[in-house]
Amino acid sequence: MELAEAVQRAIQEIADDPGEIVGRGADGAPSHRIDRVAERAVLQLLDYEDVRINVLSEEAGYVDRDGDKTLVLDPVDGTHNAIRGVPAYAVSMAIGRERLSDVEEGLVRDLVTGASFHARKGRGTTLNGRPIRVRRFVPDDSLFSVYLGTNAAPDAARVASKARRVRNLGAASLDMCLVARGAADLYYMHTAVHETKLRVVDIAASTLIVREAGGAVETLDGGDVDLALRTGERTDLVAFGDARAREAIR
Repeated sequence: MELAEAVQRAIQEIADDPGEIVGRGADGAPSHRIDRVAERAVLQLLDYEDVRINVLSEEAGYVDRDGDKTLVLDPVDGTHNAIRGVPAYAVSMAIGRERLSDVEEGLVRDLVTGASFHARKGRGTTLNGRPIRVRRFVPDDSLFSVYLGTNAAPDAARVASKARRVRNLGAASLDMCLVARGAADLYYMHTAVHETKLRVVDIAASTLIVREAGGAVETLDGGDVDLALRTGERTDLVAFGDARAREAIR
């Protein structure tokens, strides 16, 4: 929570253009000022508190800090939203060792509203300290979050057509948290371009958050999503609360 608050303060204090490109991240994608400022806030606080934990971040890549665990960090998930003024972006943090399956704690902080989604393995998910659960699927009142951009695979439109209503926040961590809290029945991400598939830093926290809220996060062919905690790992996925929502799109 201290790290999330440090990020929130840091981006609120940005005086220069937050969208200015100031370099490239670990995967070669352009880095914007807001991303670098947010990441620096986390690394500085870890140094100040002398926390011995390694970091896997969107911008810096893997940082060996002589720890036996790794903080998987997306400093700003939804950077384009933040730059354009769309109020949907978050900091995503998870603690694990080698894979998504051994992530033991996850936090997604909505950097606009301050809402905090938090999960610990085996102990459930909370929103601002209160337990949350996924929603029972009601077809006539279904709501899916589906990526429908220019890189979307053709079947994304088919999936969207199965829902009574369709939304998409453009920040995977927050879209998945909608599933965890029962606001959305399903989140579907299938892109035809490998470079735009979801990275492990995008989903490390929200995968645990959905699962601990009673939902599931699967690959498109039905297996559990379980990426290695390393730069370059990407996937498409479907996150859902009720198995009947998953069946509705088959």
